[in-house]
Amino acid sequence: MAAPGRLVIFGASNIVSDLFDCALANGLELAKVVLHLPESSGARDIPLAARIAALEGLCDPPQVESLETFQPGADELYLLGPTTPTRINLAAELERRFGLRYHTLIHPTAYVSPLAQLGQGVFVGANSVIGPGVHLDDHVFVNRGVTIGHDTHIGTYSRIQPGANLGGLSRIGSGVTIAIGATLLERLVIGNGAFVGAGAVATEDVPDDVLVLGIPAKFRKVL
Repeated sequence: MAAPGRLVIFGASNIVSDLFDCALANGLELAKVVLHLPESSGARDIPLAARIAALEGLCDPPQVESLETFQPGADELYLLGPTTPTRINLAAELERRFGLRYHTLIHPTAYVSPLAQLGQGVFVGANSVIGPGVHLDDHVFVNRGVTIGHDTHIGTYSRIQPGANLGGLSRIGSGVTIAIGATLLERLVIGNGAFVGAGAVATEDVPDDVLVLGIPAKFRKVL
C-alpha cells in the first residue's frame, strides 16, 4: 500500500484549521506550513502556533518554515493556504520559483458529481455538494455546507463561503467572493472580482469589481 501523501500548505490564514481537518479526514500527513508573509496578528485572529498545538494527540505537527528556505520534496502534495486575493501573488511566486502542481483536497463528507470538473488546488469543504456539469477552475475554495447547482462555472481564485447556495447554469468570474449564507439564483453572471455579501440574494447579474448586499442584492460600492 502506498504511503499517504505529505501535505504542504503555502501561507497561513484563519482557514488553515479547515485544511488541517480535511487533510486528517483524508489520511494525509501534515508535513509543512510554508510562510511567505509575516503572520497576521489581528485582535480576533488565532495564531498559527495555537492551531498547530490543537493537533496534539491527533498527528505529528507540521513543520513551519519560510518560503526562502523551502525546497520541494518527495511525496509532497501542495495547496495554497490563504483565501484572500494575496494568494494570486503567492501562486505566481511559487510558479516562478518551483513550477509546482497542486493537490485537489475534498472532504470525505462532500459530494462531488462524477460529471463535475475540478482544477488543481481546489478545496471542497465538509458537507458541500458540487452538482453535475460544474466546473471549478484552479484554486477555487469552497467552504463548508455549500451547494453549487448543475453546470455552473466558477473562475480561478474565487471563494465560496459557508452555507452559500449557487443556482445552476451560472457563470462566476475569477477572484469572486460569495460570502456566508448568500444565495444566487440560476443563470446569473457574476463578474471578475465581485463580492456578494453575507446573506445576500442575487437575482440579477453582478458587474466586475463591485460589492452587492441585501435581499434582493443591490449595488453598494466599487471595490
